[in-house]
Amino acid sequence: MKILFFLLFFISPILHATSLLQAVNAARHHDAEFSAAFQAKKAGNEAFDQGVAGLLPTISLDGSYTQQDQPHASYAAAVKRHSYSVTLNQPLFDISKIAAFQRGNAASELADMEFIAAQQKLIRDVADAYFAVIYQREVTEVAISATKVFQKQRAQAVTAFRLGNGNRTEVDEAQANYDEAEAQEIMARNDLEVANAAYQRMTGLDADEIIPVSTQCYQPSQLGDIKKVLLQAQSNNTEIKKATQQVELSKSDLVGAAGAHLPIVTLQGAYGGNWSRGENENVLDSVFGTTSKTRNTLVGVNVSIPLFAGGGQLSATREAIDRRNQVRDLLEHTRRKVGQETRTAWLNITNGMALLKARKKAAMSAETKVKSTSYGRELGLRTIIDELNAEQKYYDSLQSIAEARYKYLTSTFDLLLLLGTLDDRILIAFDCKHPG
Repeated sequence: MKILFFLLFFISPILHATSLLQAVNAARHHDAEFSAAFQAKKAGNEAFDQGVAGLLPTISLDGSYTQQDQPHASYAAAVKRHSYSVTLNQPLFDISKIAAFQRGNAASELADMEFIAAQQKLIRDVADAYFAVIYQREVTEVAISATKVFQKQRAQAVTAFRLGNGNRTEVDEAQANYDEAEAQEIMARNDLEVANAAYQRMTGLDADEIIPVSTQCYQPSQLGDIKKVLLQAQSNNTEIKKATQQVELSKSDLVGAAGAHLPIVTLQGAYGGNWSRGENENVLDSVFGTTSKTRNTLVGVNVSIPLFAGGGQLSATREAIDRRNQVRDLLEHTRRKVGQETRTAWLNITNGMALLKARKKAAMSAETKVKSTSYGRELGLRTIIDELNAEQKYYDSLQSIAEARYKYLTSTFDLLLLLGTLDDRILIAFDCKHPG
């Protein structure tokens, strides 16, 4: 009966309750780290536009105005000159600009993937903080209940000793159990405050408004067998996708470095005008053309061929090859790491549900043992020490239920993060009303 009350107490809704989905939505607006990730995404996306810009023509407008004063000159004593020009340069073949475009595209996609990873990490982190509050709340309630029970039993042991119906050993045992329970309560209250603060830092919400979630809301059967899960992780995991984009970045760097010895071909076009006008002109000004006006048009193709750069280009190519090999190795490392972590999370879920059921059965058995031991003590078949030990095991079993539930829930979100499927639909599923 105690266990039933204990479980129902923690799954009943509370006033102004905050669901897991509401907590995550609040964190999206409150968490500074997530906001920074969004700004990083926007900044990273600019790399694509910058890469495209390198392939487009550049157009510039130049103009000048000068005034020359030579009071004692025989001619051109005072001349005003004006000029303007419009210049266009269009790359026709420039491997460095092609590589920059490829790099910009890869960098933009990497920025998108990093933000997706940040979104999923936020959900997992908020869920961990949310579940930690629930877990520490349950541990605290168990500790408070244990303290009250052992305080009462200590008083009974002292009274029995004074009346001659008990012995000193029973008093000392009861005192030791009470002192330990009191210490556990202090530690539990502290851990609860720490969990509350961590949750509030991320979401800006009051941790007292958290409502517990059910372990029955999302079952392992919904995830598929372990082989399918491992394949899904290799395909959708955000860390693997980020590492893949790093490989693409290194390829673009290699293209740029390896093509540095190739010619650069540019189409050039220009149009401009120049005119000058002299004041108080004389015969010499007319002879030498102090006052003049011209129009210029230029269209051509410029070819620049690198011949020697001190070996720097070859060195840069070797470096780019080594960098590419480095990120390839890191990609393989990430794949293996994700595979191992996925398998671990899967086992924690499948075995965690069985463990939770076993913990609940153990708690029921421990409660029955408490009743039997208490009855045996009334008949003189058990001592108060036996009853104290039974009570201690019972409260330990209640704490084990909370711990098993917490590990199951966090392992579920760890697995979903590894699979790259953490989104609001998962949060809605965890908002079901089901005991357990």
